[in-house]
Amino acid sequence: MTNQLSPLYDKKVLCLYCKNTFHSKRVRSSFIRIKTIDSDFCKVYKEEMINPLFYETDVCPDCGFASTEAFSLEFPNGAKDEIAKQFENWKTQEFGKERTVSDAIKAMKLAILSANLKRENRIVIGGLCLRLAWIYRSIEDYNQERRFLLAAYLDYEVSYERGDYIGTKMTELRLLYLLGELARRIEKREKAGLYFTRVIQHKKRATETKIVEMAREQWYIMRNQEQVNPTK
Repeated sequence: MTNQLSPLYDKKVLCLYCKNTFHSKRVRSSFIRIKTIDSDFCKVYKEEMINPLFYETDVCPDCGFASTEAFSLEFPNGAKDEIAKQFENWKTQEFGKERTVSDAIKAMKLAILSANLKRENRIVIGGLCLRLAWIYRSIEDYNQERRFLLAAYLDYEVSYERGDYIGTKMTELRLLYLLGELARRIEKREKAGLYFTRVIQHKKRATETKIVEMAREQWYIMRNQEQVNPTK
C-alpha cells in the first residue's frame, strides 16, 4: 500500500532579513483546480482549503519578517532598523504547517507590514493588499475585503504614477484595467470609467486583446448599473 501524496510540500526558504533558513509550504500544481476567475483576477478554487494563495507568504519563525517571491533582495538605508524595532517583541511562531484561513490572513498582514517597513515598491504592496482582499472575499467578509481593495487601489495608483511596475510581470494595460476594476468595486465610478477608457483607447491595445475586452465589458456593466441606480 503506497502513501497518498499530500497536496502540500515543503520549500526551503532563506529569510531576507535575518538570513535564517526555514521551511514553508506550497501547493503541488497537480492539486490546483480552478473553479472560476473573478473580474479582478481572483481565482476561486474547487477545493477551498487547497488554495495556493494561503501559502504565497513565507513567515520567518525566528524574527517574524514575512515576504513573497515578489520582494526585492535589497534593503534601503534605515529599513532594517525599522524592522528590528517593529519585531523586537516577536515570539517564535510556526507558519510552516498547513494553514487555516486565519493563518493565511495573519501571514499576509505580516507580509504587508514587512513590505511597508522595507519600503518595497507600491506594485508589490498593492498586490499583497489585493490578495488579502481575495482571502476575505472567500469567507464573505465584505467589509474587510473592501478595505483592502481600497488599499490595493491606492497603492496601484502610486505605482502607475511612479512607474515602479515596469520590469515586473504587471503590464501597463493590465495595471490600468485593475485600477478601473478596483475603482468600480469600491464605487469610484468616475475613476473606473477613466481607467477603462484608457485601456480601450491604449496605443498597445492590440497586444492584450483579452484585457481590452474585459475593460469594455466592465465599463458596460458599470454604465448599466448607473442607469438603473443613477447617483444624485
